[in-house]
Amino acid sequence: MLPVTADADVSPLDLPPLPAGPHVLVHTFPARAFEEAFPLGNGSLGAMVLGDARHLTLALNDDTAWSGSPASQDEPGLPTPDEAAAVLARTRALVDAGDLVAATDALRALQHRHSQAYLPFADLVVEVLGAPESLTPGPAVRRTLDLRTATHLTAEGPADDPAVAHRTWVSAPHRVLVHEVATRAPQDVRLSVSSPLRVLGATDGADGLVLHLQLPADVAPTHDDVPDPVRYDDRPGASLRGALVARLQHDGTARRDDDGRLVVAGATRLVVVLATATTSAGPLQTPRGDARDAAATARDRVDAALAAGVPAVRRAQLHDHDALYGRAELTLDDAVTGGDTAERLLAVNGPDGADPAQDPTLLATLFHLGRYLLICSSRPGTLPATLQGIWNRELQPPWSSNYTTNINVQMAYWPAGPTNLAETEEPLLDLVRAMAVTGARTARRLYGAGGWAAHHNSDAWAYTLPTGHGRHDPKWAAWPLAGLWLVRHVADHASFAPDDALLDDMADVLRGAAAFALDLLVRDADGLWGTNPSTSPENDLRTADGRVASVAASSAVDLDLVRGHLQLVLREADRRGTSDDDPVVRRARAVLPALRRPAAGRSGALAEWAGDHEQVDPHHRHLSPLVDLFPGSPTELPAPAWLAAAERFLDERGDEATGWSLAWKLALRARLRQPAAVDRLLRLVLRDMTTDRGGTSGGLYPDLLAAHPPFQLDGNLGVTAALAEALLQSHRGEVELLPAVPAALRAGAVRGLVARPGVEVRVSWDRDDEGRARVRGAALRAQHARAAGEHRVVVGRRAAVVVLPLGVEVEVDALRGASAG
Repeated sequence: MLPVTADADVSPLDLPPLPAGPHVLVHTFPARAFEEAFPLGNGSLGAMVLGDARHLTLALNDDTAWSGSPASQDEPGLPTPDEAAAVLARTRALVDAGDLVAATDALRALQHRHSQAYLPFADLVVEVLGAPESLTPGPAVRRTLDLRTATHLTAEGPADDPAVAHRTWVSAPHRVLVHEVATRAPQDVRLSVSSPLRVLGATDGADGLVLHLQLPADVAPTHDDVPDPVRYDDRPGASLRGALVARLQHDGTARRDDDGRLVVAGATRLVVVLATATTSAGPLQTPRGDARDAAATARDRVDAALAAGVPAVRRAQLHDHDALYGRAELTLDDAVTGGDTAERLLAVNGPDGADPAQDPTLLATLFHLGRYLLICSSRPGTLPATLQGIWNRELQPPWSSNYTTNINVQMAYWPAGPTNLAETEEPLLDLVRAMAVTGARTARRLYGAGGWAAHHNSDAWAYTLPTGHGRHDPKWAAWPLAGLWLVRHVADHASFAPDDALLDDMADVLRGAAAFALDLLVRDADGLWGTNPSTSPENDLRTADGRVASVAASSAVDLDLVRGHLQLVLREADRRGTSDDDPVVRRARAVLPALRRPAAGRSGALAEWAGDHEQVDPHHRHLSPLVDLFPGSPTELPAPAWLAAAERFLDERGDEATGWSLAWKLALRARLRQPAAVDRLLRLVLRDMTTDRGGTSGGLYPDLLAAHPPFQLDGNLGVTAALAEALLQSHRGEVELLPAVPAALRAGAVRGLVARPGVEVRVSWDRDDEGRARVRGAALRAQHARAAGEHRVVVGRRAAVVVLPLGVEVEVDALRGASAG
């Protein structure tokens, strides 16, 4: 343990003037709620900063802090393999007989219990105890989050000389959080830590604080009515243990107050260096050690940071963050450069909705915020971003803050490749590898199938079973093709990569997903292969006699995912020269010509299920049948007739939606090259959610986090991906500039977006006389050797061929003045 004394190196805060612009969020009021706080994180340690300069709370999270363990998947509740086979046979027979209501009821018998929950970890409270008049001689509060430096500042008093200021940042290289306090005059600062988890022990003293924790063995989602929703279990391996360790540097005197809490008296400078750890050993491993072991890990991180010195840790943090965040930037000519972010959001909202053209800088900030949140939530070696990223304050968070695999976790990673953050996707790829292991048991036990299967929920333990306790609706629980959608991320990640190493490494994962799909397929009455039973997440259908069901045959999303994946496996087998040796490849080659394709229904829109069943909710938030439009197929472009039916489907769905659904619709409209529709949807994205708009309407909270509602990170990340898609597309094998730039982004520039297979793009634009985006300048750079060579670059109806040497930016003069659309 490093001793900390009043002589320790406590650096003064270098407080900048009130920052402004598209990379900064500003509030001039205290953060009294989660939706008003600003987030920090390094992929493994997260914090939401609440309160004000006198009473500040760091709501802390650890990415490995989950309920349960790998043993959670073995909890009682599953049918035996024979029972599962009987359920599957009965359900298929009922679907074939047209009794879809009975089929829906029958399929519930395959449900297990629930995935585990992402948990809060601890709160650090920092109170400055001086008299109010000594702290607030000027403006009361300002809170800022600088996305460029990943730094949170809370201050009271004049901007150039605050009476008290707090600066908070989290280092990925050193895996610590640093919180700094500076006061104009000596003050007493009280610190305390607490946790909603079971506290096994707590110590505090002159040099810091230590908290030992036990995590629950099981946490049920709020929508499950169970007698013991948060359950602890002392058996070895049933759950995790954790710890928080914080060390202090200060120029005051440490003592305890009458309640035994730590007070640093007479301080003008205080630094807290904090780390967390748990006994998690990974998704497939039994937890190792106890709370003391976790504390030793956290202590080592803190001690290493203090040994390096806080200034050196800060330099490493700034360099590390900028190396990712600084790769891309969206700048607008008519940028707003100041003001309270929440007030600006309110200002663009009116009786007819939001008007982003009044403050387009908010859109640039949203673009940057999405990239920032992904960097903070997901780094190599961490777990993937959850529904709430790395931030959660509730023991029973909404939807367990888990990995929802029928759209939400996929959407969270849509910006990774196009916005130059490929490394952030590695945790998702690691989870897919783990799910292929646990999913093999699921495939065998529930479907009598080879390969591996995954359903609509997963967690830190790579849960792959259908959830629901036999009571949930199959429209979300009974969807075993999540693995196929997740594996598309493998293909998409590889499409930006310098080589085929990822595809080679995950060849068995791809093959296993194909083996399961082939075993799941059945012949229908027309002699075509399809899925039965089949659901379309998460919509219902209406039967011919007017009843509601959710189980039918051959949903459009099933057919598109199966087709795209089998084609991918064939392509990869041909590349590796294994086509003739692999029975899975031979079966895929035989099945594909007779695999049913989605078709247009009676209205001309894509039919959600084979048989053109009526949708109970034609405006449903899920857009699963359009998965081949966006994010798209890894192997083939949609045919014109399919595109027309897909566009009609999107028109019928309408614009109104929750947060993440709005983001998906934005991306779909961008992919369709419809800038007017993108503008229309942005008016909904920028709705202020301090007004209750009902459960099906999304928008933004005061901190610009996306409302499902409640908060879900995928909405932010999906908007970033959609804006990137409006500025650059490359799925057609060419570099297409400005395909769907909305009018709200009247003129500006973007740099650092990436086109497949690794072409970094810089483009600026203004508007022609007809209001269309027009190129002012463009340049391309090959990031790696695979991206070097000849590329076709397109703007509207004009095209140019550009030859890129490795690593050299090349101006595309031939397209200057070209108009999109």
